[in-house]
Amino acid sequence: MVVTHWTGVEVRLLREIALRVTQVEFAEILGVTLAAVVKWENRHETILLRGRFAAAMDTTLNRLDESQLARFQAALASGGVPAHRAVALDPFENPTEIAGRLQSVTEMNADGDTVTIFSLAVDDVVDRYELEGPRRLAPGVIASRQQIETLLQKRRHPMQLRQLYGVAGRLSGVLAYMAVNRGRFAHAKMYCREAFAIAEMLGDPDLQAWVRSTESFCAYYEGDYAAAVRFAYQGLDLAGKGPQAIRLYSNGLARALGKVGDTAGVEVAIAAAMDTARTLSTGLGLTPALDFTPYGEARLMANAATAFLSAGEYRRALDFGQQVQDRIDESDSVWSRSLVRLDMAAALLGEDNRDVEQAAQLGIEALTASQDRPIRSVWQRANDLGALMRAIPTRASEGYLEELEKWAPAAREFAAPEL
Repeated sequence: MVVTHWTGVEVRLLREIALRVTQVEFAEILGVTLAAVVKWENRHETILLRGRFAAAMDTTLNRLDESQLARFQAALASGGVPAHRAVALDPFENPTEIAGRLQSVTEMNADGDTVTIFSLAVDDVVDRYELEGPRRLAPGVIASRQQIETLLQKRRHPMQLRQLYGVAGRLSGVLAYMAVNRGRFAHAKMYCREAFAIAEMLGDPDLQAWVRSTESFCAYYEGDYAAAVRFAYQGLDLAGKGPQAIRLYSNGLARALGKVGDTAGVEVAIAAAMDTARTLSTGLGLTPALDFTPYGEARLMANAATAFLSAGEYRRALDFGQQVQDRIDESDSVWSRSLVRLDMAAALLGEDNRDVEQAAQLGIEALTASQDRPIRSVWQRANDLGALMRAIPTRASEGYLEELEKWAPAAREFAAPEL
C-alpha cells in the first residue's frame, strides 16, 4: 500500500488502529519527539508531513504485518480524510461573525464578552496565519477592525473603551504585518501609524515596540535599510529588556545592519537577542512570526541566519540554517521552510568552495514548499537567489532558474502586486 500524503489523520490511524500503541511508544518507533506526534495528530488533516518525517511514516507503514495493514486500510476507508487535502477549510464561523451576533443579542451587556471574542479572534489569526496566509485571512481582520471602530463610537465606559482600543491596536498591527507580506508597503505604513497612535494613547510600550519592529520589517523589504535600522533602535528604546527586544534585535536591527555592511553590529545584535531569550526562557520552538509574544529560539536562529547572510558571513548563516532546519520542518510554517532553505542556498553560493548543485536543490525545495501561498519575503529572496544563480551558469543553476520562471507568475499575484 502507498500513502502519497501523510497528514495528522493518517498518523493517528497508523498509530492507534494499525499498531495499537501509545503516542509515547509511537514517537520512539519513529525516532521523533512526543511533542511532534501530539502536534501532528491534533492538527488532523491541516498538517502535511514532509521530508524525513514522511519517510519515517512510509518505513513504518511498510513494516506492518498483514493484520495491521488490513486494519489501517479499513480505517482509511471508513473514517479517514482524503490524504491529498493538505489544508482543510475551518468548519466553524469566523470569530468576528460570532461577536457581531452576540452584540445584537443583548446590546447593553455584550461588551465584556464581545471584547473577549475579538481578542480570541486576534489569537486565532496569529495561529492560522502561516497555514493560510494574508490573502485569505485579511478580509476577516479588516471586518473585525471595522466592527471594533463601530463599538468605539458607542461605548463610553473607560474600562471597556481601553479594552476595545487594545484590541483595535493589535488588529491594526496585524493588518500592517499582512500588508508587508503582500508587498503593500503604503498600506503597511498607514496601519503602523494607526497602531502606534493607539498604543501611545494607551501607554502600552510593548505594543509600541512591536509596531516599530513591523515598521523596520517594512522598511527592510522596501530596501530602505537605514530606515529599518532607525525603526529598530526606536523600538529597542521602548522595549528595554522586555519580550519585544528579541524581535527587534534579530528581525529588525541585525538584518538591516547586515545590509549596510556593519558585521560587528550584526554580531552584537544577535548576541543581545540570544541573551534576552535566555533571560525570558522563551523555549526552543518556532513561534509564529506574527505573534505578539516573544520569539522562541528557532525563530531567532532563523533570523540570525538571514542577518549573517546579509553581512556576507556565509559560514555563520549556513551554520544557523543547518541548526534550525529540523525544527522548522516540524512546524506548520511553509514560509519558514522556504526562507531557511533560500538563505542556506545563498550561503552555499557565497562560500569559497561553493556547492551550486546543493544550493539549487534547496532553492527548488523552497519554491515547492510555498508555491500555493508565497509571501513577499519568499518572493524577494527567491529572486535574489535567482540573480546569484544567473552569475554561475551550470546545469544545476539553470534547473533552479527554470523552476523560478514557472513559479514566479502565480507567486507575483500573492506577494508582489506593486511590481
